[in-house]
Amino acid sequence: MLEQIGRFKIIEELGRGGMAVVYKAYDPNINRPLAIKVLLEERCANKEYRSRFLAEAKAAGLLSHPNIVTIFDIGEVNDRPYIAMELLEGEPLDEYMKSTPRRSLRDDLGIGIQLAKALHYAHSKGVVHRDIKPSNIIRVKGTNNVKITDFGIARVEDPERTRQTQMGEVLGTPQYMSPEQALGKNVDARSDLYSVGVVLYQLLTGKKPFEGNTIATLLLQITTTEPPPIDGLVPALPKSVKLIVERLLRKDPEKRFQSGNDLVAALIDAIEEIRQDEMQRARPKMLPIRIKWTFIMIAIVSITMIIGTTWLYKRQYASIIQQATEYGSSLVRFMAAESAEKVYNEDWIFLEVFIQDAMAGQRFGYLSLVDGKGIVRGSSRPEQIGQPYHKIEGGESFGSIGEVAMQRYNVSTSSSMLDFEAPILFREKDIGRIHLGMHWDPLEELSRQIVFTMLLLMIVTVAAASVVAYALASAMSAPLQTLRKSLEEMKKGNFGYRIAQSRKDELGEIFQSFDEMADTLQKNNDITIDMNTQKNNDQKGNTHGQG
Repeated sequence: MLEQIGRFKIIEELGRGGMAVVYKAYDPNINRPLAIKVLLEERCANKEYRSRFLAEAKAAGLLSHPNIVTIFDIGEVNDRPYIAMELLEGEPLDEYMKSTPRRSLRDDLGIGIQLAKALHYAHSKGVVHRDIKPSNIIRVKGTNNVKITDFGIARVEDPERTRQTQMGEVLGTPQYMSPEQALGKNVDARSDLYSVGVVLYQLLTGKKPFEGNTIATLLLQITTTEPPPIDGLVPALPKSVKLIVERLLRKDPEKRFQSGNDLVAALIDAIEEIRQDEMQRARPKMLPIRIKWTFIMIAIVSITMIIGTTWLYKRQYASIIQQATEYGSSLVRFMAAESAEKVYNEDWIFLEVFIQDAMAGQRFGYLSLVDGKGIVRGSSRPEQIGQPYHKIEGGESFGSIGEVAMQRYNVSTSSSMLDFEAPILFREKDIGRIHLGMHWDPLEELSRQIVFTMLLLMIVTVAAASVVAYALASAMSAPLQTLRKSLEEMKKGNFGYRIAQSRKDELGEIFQSFDEMADTLQKNNDITIDMNTQKNNDQKGNTHGQG
């Protein structure tokens, strides 16, 4: 191992490749450690390697950027060229990807932004790297900062430069080459951006977009086929990030980002979108006003309607029963009075005719007349005539109206009857009984119709109230969203943002107050900028005066 290169004292070997070896060294002039890259001794006689090594020195020496390794010195010792550069404490990006497989999406995109900024700067100086790959990107230890290294095949644009051979143009790492570079065509800044797309694809998926078994197969894939869809490998990837990577990997350079700054802007927008999404997920689950107000209105109207319809139904039901029982009791009393004299005279034939006539004009369940001895003397059921009357068992007492007793009983599992029993009085003497049966089912059917009508009315009312509440809440939600967006613009420092909406209500007053506040903030910000500018100018004037 070398012990000294010029004034640099060699401390240890850091690594070596096919063209050069890198040492950790010490520079006594600036009292700091640095890295020395020296062309391998066996490569020094080869003009191609020597030319490439010196090209790196020339290209990197033109650049000074936070995300590009800094070159301190270039020289030759014993006919061996060297490059003295900053010593980076960190690891190549490919090793970082292996050691840290679980990374945040924002960190990966942050690396993409740094690469795009560095390359935009290099391209503005006329330098195209042509070999962007993870092993040429160092992640600084303890940070997410990266620096681009190894400008060994970089091309410094020169109008007078003659076109090199196709082999010279194809130099680079195949898996990260752009299609035009793989075809040996002339490359420009957009070729480097394609390589950034490959790096981002690998960062996000853990796989390279093309992985042929041979160089020929790989180059064919790069130039003719599309990579596997990135969202198929990472389904949760935001659409904006997917579109960025897809655009970077377009075969046609004209369809890619045209500059590093364009890529930076797109990545910053994607990170902001991710940040907003993370903030949205971190916020407590919020029920939108239009939904909340609608549910509140539904609850209020529903409770009111349930209470109201229940009360109204009970009143209606009680009224129906009252009318039915009053009608039945009045009718049975009338029949008892009309038949009293005939019962007393035992004119049973007349009574049978009387009962048949009564049944013919009314829809009663039955009508029976019983004498004082309990024998049925007339009935709508002929088989009962002349037989002792048997009172219905198991019936439910339904109260009484005057001397008329009422009883409800089931005729079958689905039918019931209301029995009215009235005494037959002649000269205030009880001489018999008359029983009138009225069907209960029509009353139940009428009750069900009332319930159905009330439920339908309640549903229509609740639906109408819900639509109105939702419409009103939506009308309120839109200006609130406008105000929220405006406040977010203020938070970003966009003091020039105005709502500029005219409303003749309280919200209009709030919008006007916001615009007035924005005017004040913008004026204060302009004053602060002017003061800082004046301060800087004064400091520069003092410096020149001292000089």
